[in-house]
Amino acid sequence: MPDPGSRPPRLAIAFGSSFLGFATHFGFLRELLALGRRPVAVAGSSAGAIVAGLYAAGLSIEQLEAAFTRRDMCAHFREWRMSFRALGTLLGWRGVPAVLEGLHLWRLLHELVGERRIEDCTTARLHLAVTNLRTSRVELRAHGPLVDTMLASCALPGLIAPRRVEGETLWDGGLGCSAPIEQWIDDPEVTHIVVHSILHHGQIRAREQSDHRTFTSAMLAGHQLTADELLHWKIELARRAGKTVSAIETITPRPRIGIPITFWPPKPWPEHARDLMALGAASAHRVSG
Repeated sequence: MPDPGSRPPRLAIAFGSSFLGFATHFGFLRELLALGRRPVAVAGSSAGAIVAGLYAAGLSIEQLEAAFTRRDMCAHFREWRMSFRALGTLLGWRGVPAVLEGLHLWRLLHELVGERRIEDCTTARLHLAVTNLRTSRVELRAHGPLVDTMLASCALPGLIAPRRVEGETLWDGGLGCSAPIEQWIDDPEVTHIVVHSILHHGQIRAREQSDHRTFTSAMLAGHQLTADELLHWKIELARRAGKTVSAIETITPRPRIGIPITFWPPKPWPEHARDLMALGAASAHRVSG
């Protein structure tokens, strides 16, 4: 069991899966760094994998902010074949599992980190959660191509197609791992764990109106309940192992980035993103330890 008093706290941050929550996660990270809380390890699932991966790869705070506030961000979520693919996805055509292939997103991430691999990251040790479709298991990848693994972790079924990475077909890490922390439970180099999760206003309203659910909302709530329960037990195991754990939730409006994912942003994307970052930043002040 680690002795928290023997050395300065060694922090690890897990950025949870969330619908387009990368701006909020970044605001949380930026504020923690400003408060002097620099992690030795980071991990992410889905949108959280983008923030964890780009930070671990060595991008500066200024580079990260510029990336997440690009004026052309919405264009990266539109592809010329998406209308055809949407029809094929709805009708269950073979070979069309999602509306987007992720081509523009791949180019954007590749522009930022090139051919870097996960094991090449030096700012912090990195784990990215993915779902392996062949084995039907969640994997926390610490090796492999960074861009492909980040994008695979974000490949929400029906929305972004799964990625073929080093011979395996990988999909959204959030399917089975809302926030990856289990790799740090027995890690002597980590004494403090911060888990940052994002909830949207719609999820909160659904909880308050639980007797008026639709079939779809009930299914989504069931998935969220399972994810929350699993995370609860992982946090409990970490605490029993002697880790100090802060589980922080940020409540935000659902990010809007344009069709086919959402309605258009209520204001230009850079301003919308900065509003979401501010909400994440406010939550960073609730981290204890």
